[in-house]
Amino acid sequence: MKKILFVILIVSLKVNSQELVGSWKVVSYEDEICYFNKTTDSISYKDASRKGEAENFRKMSEILIFPISYSFESNGNYTLTQPMIGEINGQFRFDQVNKKIVFIDDEGKKYEIPFLYRDNILFLDMKMETDYIKIGLNKN
Repeated sequence: MKKILFVILIVSLKVNSQELVGSWKVVSYEDEICYFNKTTDSISYKDASRKGEAENFRKMSEILIFPISYSFESNGNYTLTQPMIGEINGQFRFDQVNKKIVFIDDEGKKYEIPFLYRDNILFLDMKMETDYIKIGLNKN
């Protein structure tokens, strides 16, 4: 029985990592203040007292957040593109067991980003110093 479960796990890891290969574009953004979905052009406020701050961010998101894209290649390379900053290249590893994508940038810095893949959206959950940012990516 253990051998069968192990084989199923290995097969599912290969299928899931292949699903990751391709180009992905940011379609949603969430933090402690709000959730913004570009596809539906909707915003939900989590902290009504900071609504003005969220609205200002919504205006800036067209420049700062939604142009960001990720490209994952089958050979384990990735490219993160942000038009205001440029490209970051490196390698990635898909850790299905721990639900993390391990990124190693071209300077050798390692980042382990928790993920959730639901309804064809790849959610990346990034911890900041005091808060968090969760972005949703849709495959192009």
